[in-house]
Amino acid sequence: MNSSVELQGVSVYFSDYEVLSDLSVAFPDGESVCIVGKAGSGKSTLLKTAAGLVVPERGCVLYHGRDLARMNRAEELVFRKESSFAFQDAALWANQTIYNNLDLPLALHEPHLPKAESDRRIVETARRAGYMEGLGFRPSDLSAGEQKLISLARALILDPHLLFMDEPTASLDEDAVDMLIGTLADLKAAGKTLIVVTHDARLIARIADLLCVVAAGKVVGFGPAEQVAPLVGGELYKSIRAARAQAASLDALEGGA
Repeated sequence: MNSSVELQGVSVYFSDYEVLSDLSVAFPDGESVCIVGKAGSGKSTLLKTAAGLVVPERGCVLYHGRDLARMNRAEELVFRKESSFAFQDAALWANQTIYNNLDLPLALHEPHLPKAESDRRIVETARRAGYMEGLGFRPSDLSAGEQKLISLARALILDPHLLFMDEPTASLDEDAVDMLIGTLADLKAAGKTLIVVTHDARLIARIADLLCVVAAGKVVGFGPAEQVAPLVGGELYKSIRAARAQAASLDALEGGA
């Protein structure tokens, strides 16, 4: 199976603290991987390193076999266009409108796109992500949950093949979580590569082809979700089992309808 992103012998330090320790893992192309682990395990740092947002002190990160650190400007732009990142804290430009936040990737990667097409894509993608309010607002006018939806919309605006997400369901109400899980399930069905840090059992049950279990800066389990889930342990494992059972029951009901 071809790898989309691969980390080889990666170590990351924050000050003198080793967050990732000689970590190696390959994320298969076209698969959905959920990264799980306790707080402080290094899972978010792993995600950001895989996305090229954190540069490791040792080791390398490969995108389809190309070392991110050795890419030229044109190759890096291709990587940035084909991948995207939805941040846990949304990370929106505070002094820009929601429209401008969503337009930023288009302006960078498709500067000659007609404004009518930009407008159409921005409106359509915002609705797809579940945001139904005005595009003239600024981030401070939105709730934390609405800001997360805009962060997801910005990540989807270029229709990337590779999508990194850090706790995408955090701060969302139940209806928004349901819509987001449905959107990610559609992306999975379309063959996108999804790499998601999450503790949401329903999201894991719905989209995870593979689980990546992180502890103390290392990958301690990686493989098919049903096989690796017991390594998660504790309440999250119980929740994943319950959510998978519920999802299986719903699938059976829909199949018999």
